Amino acid sequence: MLKVSWFLLMVSLQSAAPSLAQSGTTATPTQITGVVQSFSGNILDIKPATAPAVWVTIPTDLRVDRNALKPGVAVSAEAHWAEVCYMATQVTIPK
Repeated sequence: MLKVSWFLLMVSLQSAAPSLAQSGTTATPTQITGVVQSFSGNILDIKPATAPAVWVTIPTDLRVDRNALKPGVAVSAEAHWAEVCYMATQVTIPK
């Protein structure tokens, strides 16, 4: 239930995502590496090997092969914390 509530909060914040991404945040980027748990809308749920799952918002203008973001696929995201969520600046799917 908690995960569903958090997901709904993240979905409601999607309209604000582009403005958060352009706010000039100087936060140090974080590298998040793991496997895709789920991908819906602009929210990517990544499960690192030794940590709880992390949700990363992918801005609509970020070039990513969204069709390849399927459960179980290895992925790496460079992201920064933008007020209420991680915002991706780069998403890589190893070949």
